[in-house]
Amino acid sequence: MNTSMQKGFFLAPLVFVLMLKVSIVHAQTEPPETPVLPATQAYLDGDFLTAHSLWQPLALAGDADAQTNLGILFRHGLGVVQDQSAALHWFQQAAGQSYPRGKFQLGQLYDYGLGVQQNHTEALRWYRASADQGYVRAQFILGAMYGEGRGVPRSASEAARWYRLAAEQGDANAQNILGRMLMDADGVERDDADALKWFVAAALQGHADAQENLRRVCETQVSDDCP
Repeated sequence: MNTSMQKGFFLAPLVFVLMLKVSIVHAQTEPPETPVLPATQAYLDGDFLTAHSLWQPLALAGDADAQTNLGILFRHGLGVVQDQSAALHWFQQAAGQSYPRGKFQLGQLYDYGLGVQQNHTEALRWYRASADQGYVRAQFILGAMYGEGRGVPRSASEAARWYRLAAEQGDANAQNILGRMLMDADGVERDDADALKWFVAAALQGHADAQENLRRVCETQVSDDCP
């Protein structure tokens, strides 16, 4: 068996061992499970009518999370007639209370021109406001916008900064992209060891591209994280 085949053969056991270690640490540190609220459970079960009926009075009473959730129902037409204007209203209500999820969803409407005129600059403003509060989805999408030059001048270094923030919060897509940027010296100094760390983190979450990137890296370098 050649070296390449050996590394491919032993990669699966490596990932299994790493997952086992992470599971043990997680079990030791995981806080008590928070009960799922009835409206959220109804949403997860696909009972959108019930979710709407439970979230609506909370939203009218000023609950920013419920306002955001109502907006999502209207945006996608789940349990209600699809209505981007209603979605805009509820996202604006939540964003007005400085709720990061509401800001992110409002950014989405401007980004894709749903219920408003498409405006990447305005989308960026709301994404950044959400990301500055630590909302991981906003951090990831800012990385994408700077990486693509969408609504802003392209900046690989700024993209890497936002991807790193999202990666540090456990976003597997951000971890994989950051790993590639570190391997390619795209906006950051090349750092194979750091890249490998992020590929491992994403691979443990089942990210297929990261698992392939990890396999390729381990075929060409020696590391404690490689078999």
